Amino acid sequence: MSCQDEDISLLLQPYVERHMSQASESNADWRLIIRLRDTGSLLEAVTQPHVPSIRACLAEIVTKLEVFMAVGDAVTQIHPYVYVTWRMVTCFYQIVAGQVDRDARLGDLSGLMRDSYFFVEDIKSFPEKIPALEQIIRDLLSQTVECIMFIRECSGHGFGEVLISGAWMDRQITQFMQSFTALRQSLETGVSIQTSLVCFRIDAAVNRLLSGQSLMKLGPADMDGSSRPECLPETRMDFITKIFEWASMPTLKNNVFWLHGFPGSGKSAITTSVANMFRNLRRLGSFVFFTRGVAARNDPAVLIRTLAYQLGEFDHRIGSAISKVIEDVPSIRQAPLRWQFQKLLVEPLSSLEHCLREGPIVVVIDALDECGCSGAREELLKVIATESPRLPSTIRIFITSRAEKDIYSVFTAHPNILAHEIDLKSTANEQDVQTYIHHRMTDIRLQNEFLGLPPDWPGQARINGLALRASGLFVWASTACRYIENGQDPEERLSQLVHTALYADAEAALDGIYTTALESAGKWEDDAFGADFREILGIVIVSESPLTAKTIDLLNADIEGKKKKRPCLHTIRHLGTVLQWAEDKPICVMHPSFADFITERRRCGRDAWFIDRPAHHLRVARLCIARLGLVLKKNMCGLKLSTSMSVVMQELPEDVTYPARYWVDHLCNSEAGSERSVAQEIYNFLHKHFLHWIEVMTVMKKARQTIGSMIRLKEWLDTNYTEEEGLRSFAKDAVRFCQAYAHVYEQHPLLVYQSALPFTPTASVVFQTFKDDPYLPYVSGGFRQHWAPLLIEFGWPGGNVVSLSPSADGQHIASTNTRSISVWDSTSGELVTKPMGGGNITVIAFSPDNQRIASGSSDGSVRLWDALSGKEVLNIMQGHQGAVYGLVFSNDGSMLVSASKDKSIVVWDTNTFSIVHGPLTGHQKSILALAFSPVGTRFVSGSRDRSIRIWDAMTGEEAIPRIKHQGGGVTSLVYTPDGSRIISGSDDRTIRIWDADKGTLVYRPTADLESAPFTLTGHNSDIYSLAVSPCGTLLASASKDTTVRLWDLSTGTELSHLVRQHRLAVRCVVFSRDGKRIVTGSQDATVRVWDVESVGSMGAQKRHKSLVSHLAFSADGKRIVSGGLDKTVRMWCAKSGRELIDPLWLERDVYAVAFDDEGGRILAADRDGAVFAWDMESREPLMATPADHPNHYAREGPLVLEGKWIVDGTTNDALTLLPNMSPAKARASWKNRIAIGLANGGVVILHFPELSVS
Repeated sequence: MSCQDEDISLLLQPYVERHMSQASESNADWRLIIRLRDTGSLLEAVTQPHVPSIRACLAEIVTKLEVFMAVGDAVTQIHPYVYVTWRMVTCFYQIVAGQVDRDARLGDLSGLMRDSYFFVEDIKSFPEKIPALEQIIRDLLSQTVECIMFIRECSGHGFGEVLISGAWMDRQITQFMQSFTALRQSLETGVSIQTSLVCFRIDAAVNRLLSGQSLMKLGPADMDGSSRPECLPETRMDFITKIFEWASMPTLKNNVFWLHGFPGSGKSAITTSVANMFRNLRRLGSFVFFTRGVAARNDPAVLIRTLAYQLGEFDHRIGSAISKVIEDVPSIRQAPLRWQFQKLLVEPLSSLEHCLREGPIVVVIDALDECGCSGAREELLKVIATESPRLPSTIRIFITSRAEKDIYSVFTAHPNILAHEIDLKSTANEQDVQTYIHHRMTDIRLQNEFLGLPPDWPGQARINGLALRASGLFVWASTACRYIENGQDPEERLSQLVHTALYADAEAALDGIYTTALESAGKWEDDAFGADFREILGIVIVSESPLTAKTIDLLNADIEGKKKKRPCLHTIRHLGTVLQWAEDKPICVMHPSFADFITERRRCGRDAWFIDRPAHHLRVARLCIARLGLVLKKNMCGLKLSTSMSVVMQELPEDVTYPARYWVDHLCNSEAGSERSVAQEIYNFLHKHFLHWIEVMTVMKKARQTIGSMIRLKEWLDTNYTEEEGLRSFAKDAVRFCQAYAHVYEQHPLLVYQSALPFTPTASVVFQTFKDDPYLPYVSGGFRQHWAPLLIEFGWPGGNVVSLSPSADGQHIASTNTRSISVWDSTSGELVTKPMGGGNITVIAFSPDNQRIASGSSDGSVRLWDALSGKEVLNIMQGHQGAVYGLVFSNDGSMLVSASKDKSIVVWDTNTFSIVHGPLTGHQKSILALAFSPVGTRFVSGSRDRSIRIWDAMTGEEAIPRIKHQGGGVTSLVYTPDGSRIISGSDDRTIRIWDADKGTLVYRPTADLESAPFTLTGHNSDIYSLAVSPCGTLLASASKDTTVRLWDLSTGTELSHLVRQHRLAVRCVVFSRDGKRIVTGSQDATVRVWDVESVGSMGAQKRHKSLVSHLAFSADGKRIVSGGLDKTVRMWCAKSGRELIDPLWLERDVYAVAFDDEGGRILAADRDGAVFAWDMESREPLMATPADHPNHYAREGPLVLEGKWIVDGTTNDALTLLPNMSPAKARASWKNRIAIGLANGGVVILHFPELSVS
């Protein structure tokens, strides 16, 4: 073949594969490449500008980096970046295909990147130039890595599809070229030019506005990592490189990297180095590190919220998506962890296309083992393991921890998690420990210049000896170096360590170095030193958050003055080897392994050192109680009550905030046994300072936490002090007080005195303890005598609650008012999501996995909603021709059954939501009720046709012949927990119990030893809903007659003292998961949560039988007259609240009332304007004319009602806030007292003694 008419171009190109580990040493250094071109293209080829080959450019960069790495010690500080960049370029070179060269723009960019490394040959000859150029070189390396990722994405070898967006690519290429040009200029001049590194992950065209306040609602933990140590240069390169390659390589499908190892093996330093490297590359999405001794950083509940917050701060687009979730789900902080992961991470990140084409985002989580105990973090581990595969492939999660059993068992069971153990005995690890010791010994030598230590001190042999005794542990090495550093003569201490015997294992090595450090710390033969050590270290070890020396001294003070206490720094200054401290900084252990050592008697070996955690928790609890008893007082911040929600609080000192927040936690972590003095201390504290403590907690914005604290205290006392009835009664009452009024006093600290206490039941322990304060408001006759059974009430005004469904985990309650579905927090009553749905909703059901809510509508449709976001999951499911009245999930959630007015039943597959069975027919009228057996695969249906049918869910066939329901139509059904009984409610006002297998009525013995059908009667109208307690002993029934009744299922007896009532018909009732509460929904638009056992009255004592329409004081303020829609006029003693006369009756509703004090008359007017009068003394009726209308005698006092606030109209000072109660419909005031008439007929008379009555 002749080539004379063809152009032959010879291109010599370095064959970089020889540098790869998989290549043999015999490969040639150069390869000859021949290109043949058509001669017709010769002129065009000559005239076109030369486009650099990307492969050729990469090859040259690799060569330059290899030269750079060979320079030696001068490149130590930036060696990790050089090595990582070399690995990145080399890996891409191996996979890049020739077609990427077709894009001239990328070729030009590669050429410019290559040319930026011109300086390498010069530095090879003059390495002393490196320190002056260090930051510029580091920026160049970082920019190279980012540019390689960009070209890789463009070539189709990245995380997403090939980038073909011309305008976007052009903009990115231009920015990269400008950056490389600036970096080259900086290297040429030695002067750094101010320019931002380009990260193609960030699209500058997107609006960057983001509401930081929205993200802060997540309540993230504060992560200040500024003082965290990194790995020394040239150490841990094996781990850093492996982690970098895992994070940056799209071909690796493990999106979670778990690095685990023995305590003190250097995991935290590795995570800090990795985090800082990716931060420098602007690819660190989040860095979270747990700390066992810091309460704010050891709570599993904060991890996902903190990750979401940091990711939102990292990228404004991610932040916008997460902010939208927060807006849609205001109470996302209270949502289960699995929901949080899905809504705050998976969905926002997956919704952003840029995540699939802009390279990796790295999330770093350090010390996961310090995130609560194994039981507390169980759900978090499951969520990370099972939900992380749903994240975009670009999200890479790097986790470190000890190989705790619970973490190991979960993480090793999931293929998406790449597990790697730190091998303490590996050559690389031992060399890294030696490098660390050599570095620290150099520092120690320089610090002791007057000792004349030789330049090579301490010599390689002794460094090797220390490294050998370290057993691969960096914490041993760091502790040993501090021990040497803190000594008067480092040579003496060094010799002591290198002459100790070798240790059997890593734990023995740790124990040995800590023993050595403590032995040299003080005079252990001095009992005073040992006592101080245990007292102070006990506080440091068990404190929930690190404390300053000042706080430790204030807590540890002898308030009785019987024993001299030395300042804690007098002892701590001897412990610098194991404690991190400064005079004005929090004091904590250098490493968690020291706390492990000193709290295990077997390991520390001496009673003088041993810190018994439970015993010291109890001691710290008592110290906290004593400190609070010394400093707490009413209004200790000097606040003034205000109606404003934005109260400026004074910052309280740590010696107040710490004991206030954690005294209960320390008690609950102790083992008090039955020590009587402890109970007495708690009793005295609560009886004197309970309200003061709540005030301080409110100042700290922790008002809601008072509920949980008192619940834990009550449970701890019930376990440890069963005979302390007085103390346990107070704790039980304190729980009710906080539950009832936390929503009040959280609005202002002083409301615990001004509002909560005056409305507390008069028979309660809390009221009786604090009622004698002469300056507090009080209610005439008391607001109520006992705690009401109603715990909380919520709902939408004007909505008819037709269906309720609790989540299986008990955390949420779903309700529907026909127009929409709402999800509520079952404890606080807060709305969790925005209302979802639309149309005329007739019934709802929570799925067993708590994730979804099914709804049925009057148009026959069935829909599925995401329970947290409120979004519809699937399209409408059509299977009925009439309204859906029944809806129930199977126990395992695999099936959903719907029943309709059209007399049919449909069984749906919950995975595909296709029809499995049906429509099933047999009923002759509307089907009103469904229930699924808690065991097996049967479900039951009830109809207006007075029949009950039991179906096999697997076949769609009737399991047994239909059950004839004698009486009325079947309106409600429920199974007992064991599945053996079916209970039906009917519009004939009866409840019947059936054998679930036979379909026959269950009989019970009667007084005359005869058997009778198990039928319950007592309601006065249709029974709408039934519920059985989880233990199976109680039945709750809701009726059109406005009541909810409780029944003993073993006897069929109604517990008449436990009747609960709404204002209108009660449509639904359910039990809480623990069986201690029932939840009811009514046509009066409310959802109410009731305590099952309470028998107290509801709200204020009812004086009228209907709404109070008008009130008036007498001229001397001693009497009050009231009129109501019950057509009565009544008179009351303003001081005692006692009714003074029998009711005065009108024929119509009372519109207005007044006193004619001069004439000695009581005046009233009805709604038609007719005026009536009575003699005030004899109550005899008198003649009245229109001139006697009560309006003519009206008096206005100074106190007014503004919403729920009572305000002094003359000064505009807020006096109190009314708690949740029946709405106020009338009010009248006289000097320092006000009377309020309520919608339920109650009259509340409030006195404010602190106001002048002149």
